[in-house]
Amino acid sequence: MLFQSMKSLIHLVTDAIQYFRVQNFQMAYDYTKQVINLMQQCLLLLEPETAASLLPVLEMVLGEMEEQDGIRLADVLEEGLLPELYQIQAEVFESSEGVLEDYWGKSRLVLKKRYPDLYRKILEYRDKIPDNYQLSWAKTGDLALDVATDSGVTRLNSMYNPWNEAVLFVQNLVGNKQDKEYIILGFGMGYHLEVMLKECPYEKIIVLENDLNQLAVALSYRDLSWVLEKEQVELVYCRKAEDYFRYLSEIKSGTKVGIWYPSVKTVLDSDLREALENYKLELSSVENIGSELEGNFLENIKREDTEVSVLRQEFYGKKVILAAGGPSLDEGIELLRNRNEDVRLICVGKVARKLLAAGIQPNYIVMTDGMAKTRWQISGIEECGIPLIYLSTAACGVVGAYKGKRYIAFQEGFPLAEESAAEKGYPLYQSGGSVATFALDMLLRFECSQVVCIGLDLGYPGERTHASGIGSKVADTSNMRKVEGITSKYVYTSKTLDIYRRWIEKRIAGVKETELLNASKGARIRGMKEIDIELLGE
Repeated sequence: MLFQSMKSLIHLVTDAIQYFRVQNFQMAYDYTKQVINLMQQCLLLLEPETAASLLPVLEMVLGEMEEQDGIRLADVLEEGLLPELYQIQAEVFESSEGVLEDYWGKSRLVLKKRYPDLYRKILEYRDKIPDNYQLSWAKTGDLALDVATDSGVTRLNSMYNPWNEAVLFVQNLVGNKQDKEYIILGFGMGYHLEVMLKECPYEKIIVLENDLNQLAVALSYRDLSWVLEKEQVELVYCRKAEDYFRYLSEIKSGTKVGIWYPSVKTVLDSDLREALENYKLELSSVENIGSELEGNFLENIKREDTEVSVLRQEFYGKKVILAAGGPSLDEGIELLRNRNEDVRLICVGKVARKLLAAGIQPNYIVMTDGMAKTRWQISGIEECGIPLIYLSTAACGVVGAYKGKRYIAFQEGFPLAEESAAEKGYPLYQSGGSVATFALDMLLRFECSQVVCIGLDLGYPGERTHASGIGSKVADTSNMRKVEGITSKYVYTSKTLDIYRRWIEKRIAGVKETELLNASKGARIRGMKEIDIELLGE
């Protein structure tokens, strides 16, 4: 069928362009040869006038092939050929009937054989797919799916070129192809899975999906039976969070996780959707600065700073105030200045300058951020004499600039830190993703008798994001979450701050050695006793 042949041709051109752009010229020229062969076949099926419009572009492609100029050839394919193919495909679509084909017969045979339980579940849904699932045609001749939810309409793939979108997703995921297993959250319309199999023909691919309607649509109207047949592919229906985290809780070396985010956005269970969004944020954070963290670690261990667990006896059985950077810190400044001398004060790096300017001398400053831009946090106080506790992956330039006594902590979940700690017999700490969560974990491990938190708002009880001088005004709450507040029914918070709140609640559950008090005024942290900020000085 001409419509399908044109769609395949557009896919091949897209692949060739992407290979040229990353300068994998061998693959690029191989795909260009396939493009030429299929173009010649399509020319025989097209109307003479339409075929004639393609001939000049074909001649340009052949000419650049002879010249072996990959950059110019890619430009010809992208700027000359693709627009022509889109136009022709639109004309073919308008003049054709029955372009929407039903592939359920092929899909069901594979499902019954490989996934009998999932087959029965999809079968229940297939004939009653709700109206909020709407198919449409992309410019390429591929299918796109829109899903309407309470929060709006989510498009599962591009209406322009879903194949190119899938290619870019896979390129970003597989990188230099060092991993042996991939876990993909989200089936979508399956384009990214087809590209995955093309790029990783031998690696294990586990696909986790929650939406049976989505699966029913994709497997009915796209020919994905060949994907399901592959022994290396494992399709898993995840009804609840535990089903996902059975695969995600402990990611072993050589396994890479990819998230097709539109599929996550359409999960109906709000708690499950939130958990998956939280996981996506954590995963993105690690991926975005992974190489920078490694560089920081390698530089930081060269300094041979004292490992932080030597401070345990200093904190054991003591009362400690943990000062974070939330808006409620402003109300506690005077009380911190007049605190009992026996009470230790730990502050996060972001508020160190603010406290010192107010005449408040913390006992320790804690820093964990791996980004060099956090240098401002210690600007002007490099020689203040207050000891610095830092995570092994903290920004090495910032750590090196600090002239006082320094203590290094090694964290769980970072392979280099785990290896180094095991070699030297050091304990590991949980970072929790933020400086405040790490500091709290450390104080719990030191078995302080009491930890009082101030500025640990984990939300926005007023109009500011942080305490005065270190934050900004909350501009827009439309994409924020509402959570239970301490001094109000609810407060707005970001997805990231909500991850930290949930992490803290999980971390402190069952803690008996340390009394945990919260003098902040933001989001309620279950497991912490809330106290009036006026009690802070006692």
